[in-house]
Amino acid sequence: MISGQLEWIGVRDKEHGIISLDSVLAIREQGLEGDKITLKKSKKRQITLMQKEHINVILSLANECDPKIIRKIMYFFKRNLLVSGFNILNLKGKYFRIGEAKFLGTGDCKPCKKIENLLGRAMYDAMQGMGGITAIVEETGIIKIKDNLHLDEKNENTLF
Repeated sequence: MISGQLEWIGVRDKEHGIISLDSVLAIREQGLEGDKITLKKSKKRQITLMQKEHINVILSLANECDPKIIRKIMYFFKRNLLVSGFNILNLKGKYFRIGEAKFLGTGDCKPCKKIENLLGRAMYDAMQGMGGITAIVEETGIIKIKDNLHLDEKNENTLF
């Protein structure tokens, strides 16, 4: 079975921006415990995932830019989960597991217009397709740094 790995967890709180965690409870139909999005009852965007390999590509594009640009890029990667070793674009429309929790990939998480305003059109264009994906929590469970990410067996009987 092909699997990736959870590298980083962050919850977005109203006062501090993003708080890094070693583990968190993913709550069915809500999102990550302590994340401000859980208050919004989103049906398609309860969590956001980004691929570590995509950050490396974006940062390599930024090497030719002012060092302040790199700091700004990292500020705008306000995603909940950073994973490596798995093409997360393949998770759209699929059930997957991380640790004890089960998720369903629901769509793209495109770079926002704030990135274009702060970093310029060239960086905004370069980030297309690398902004990550959105997902919903299908089964409650604890997820931890270094947990494996893998497709759920339920996908075998599902046509996507």
